[in-house]
Amino acid sequence: MIIPGNLKAINLWWVQFPNQLKLITKIRFFASFGAGGVLYLTSLIFNNIGLSATQIGLGFTFSAIFGTITRLISGKYLNKNKNIELPLLISSFLSIFASFFLFMAKDTFLYLFGQSLIGAAAGIYWPAAEIAVPYLCSPFPTPKAYALVRTSEAIGVFLGVFLGSLLNLFVYFKFIYLNDIFCMITIIFLIIKNKNIIKISLKEYADNNSINNQNIQNKWHKNSKLILSSIILLTTCLALIQVSLPLDFVKGGIIREPISKNFTSYIISFQLFLLLFLQWPIGNWISNKDRFFGLQFSLINFSIGTLLLFISSYFKNLGLILMFFAIIFCSFGISSFLPTSSDIVFKIAPSNQKGLALALLSQCFALGYFTGPFISGRVLDLYGNASLIWIFISIICFLLRTLIFKKKF
Repeated sequence: MIIPGNLKAINLWWVQFPNQLKLITKIRFFASFGAGGVLYLTSLIFNNIGLSATQIGLGFTFSAIFGTITRLISGKYLNKNKNIELPLLISSFLSIFASFFLFMAKDTFLYLFGQSLIGAAAGIYWPAAEIAVPYLCSPFPTPKAYALVRTSEAIGVFLGVFLGSLLNLFVYFKFIYLNDIFCMITIIFLIIKNKNIIKISLKEYADNNSINNQNIQNKWHKNSKLILSSIILLTTCLALIQVSLPLDFVKGGIIREPISKNFTSYIISFQLFLLLFLQWPIGNWISNKDRFFGLQFSLINFSIGTLLLFISSYFKNLGLILMFFAIIFCSFGISSFLPTSSDIVFKIAPSNQKGLALALLSQCFALGYFTGPFISGRVLDLYGNASLIWIFISIICFLLRTLIFKKKF
């Protein structure tokens, strides 16, 4: 039952944001709504078709390779041009073609081709979508603006996966690709309809930030390696949670029995349901802390979460309970990392390199997908479970938090 008082409270909360920030929030919601089912359920879909874990991981590797190329192109373009409309439009059209080919795919060739287009579209989209937040959020604080758009993405991803689960039960699993096409068409419509609002906001940002801050440039050079190491590791964790964890569920652990495809989709939906409620309060809380607190908090939670996934492999009924708590810790890690990483990189990058800096941040995500899914796919094919992957990630997260963040920024 929908309570009118709750709707009024949500409306009052929503109206506090500037119209241009609402626009990019809507764009990122629809992007995530379309991509959510595609990202989280593609591995299950093509596992059912008969592709091996290695072939599935290779598809995400192809996606990362093409994403690397387009990220650099998009980042350099954004350094020279404040026009964010063109990259967003191009990425939407590419995503439409990618989803069409994945919908039609019945073999490895079309699967790899579709995944390559997905990577190319993501590479163009992410630097533009990330830099659009500070460009369009004024006078709202940038850290809270990133928390808002990440919240909209959490809602979109949850709804995308939930829709995919329903389609699997009642219609056809591959209809998630048709949903992605619908969402991309909606984004194109929003951009064209609001092009004047975007141009005015970009001009105001350029006028208010014409003087570069030399102190910020120095911080970029001082801390970039430490930040980069943490972000690459954390994005690898995200890739493994999104791609390899569902396969680990359906294949089972060393003692833990395999979980059905339907129940696995429910587990994924539960994790996204957690993110739906955690993203705004966690992101808003972290925005009031030290700039690097979010990375530390995320490393700690991922270390605990992946350790519990490792232990769960050695138990039967207890293993399911441990997986439940592992998902909770990983959700805290994701909700603290996503808004923090973008805000840090944008703040410490030189003013004439912010587009490329956010492209490199997006490339960190590509590196995570380049290495994580393929290696974990090989481990799953060779050993039948991913316990070695989880304990390795847990140790690395713990060491990075202990050894690197002991240094004072």
